[in-house]
Amino acid sequence: MSRDPYWNHNTHYHPWLLAKAPSSARTALDVGCGDGLLAGKLAARCREAVGIDADAAALAQASGADGVRFEHADFRDFPGTFDYVTAVATLHHVPLEEGLTALRRLVAPGGTLAVVGLWKMSARRDAAYIPLLPLIWAIDRYPPRQGGPDVPMQDAVETLDEIRACAATILPGARIRRRLMWRYTLLWQRPA
Repeated sequence: MSRDPYWNHNTHYHPWLLAKAPSSARTALDVGCGDGLLAGKLAARCREAVGIDADAAALAQASGADGVRFEHADFRDFPGTFDYVTAVATLHHVPLEEGLTALRRLVAPGGTLAVVGLWKMSARRDAAYIPLLPLIWAIDRYPPRQGGPDVPMQDAVETLDEIRACAATILPGARIRRRLMWRYTLLWQRPA
């Protein structure tokens, strides 16, 4: 059982994100950090961890974890590069091409980008996902501490095919996988 103060569809992927952090990463950026839960975990692995969020109310919930610098900022305008960049349930809040381009710019040469995102589902395109719904509903009812920060919600507008096509252009070689709980993961390493 996790020691996190709560569980939700996004925190479910924190172990995956932490496993993908390169052992050589000295700097980490958590885009759309909300209350800073993931940024705090990244600070335990990197010399410098920065959490940014464009929503001041969400950022006000940030815990002030040791070793994390929190900034009220839009990642599309944020300066600098980082060895490891994460974005959880953030990318669908901005135009896809613009968001992927900004994330690519934030990754230092040889660095890694890890995204947990949402896609627009349809019964026809995502029919293979439908048999998984009972499992997802069961998972939703299992964790005793559901919740999370009070942050703005928005539905995804791009399909998984559209996300894959855009990523193939902007992030050549990115690996995208459909995951449980209406999420996909994207992993990309910038060439050194």
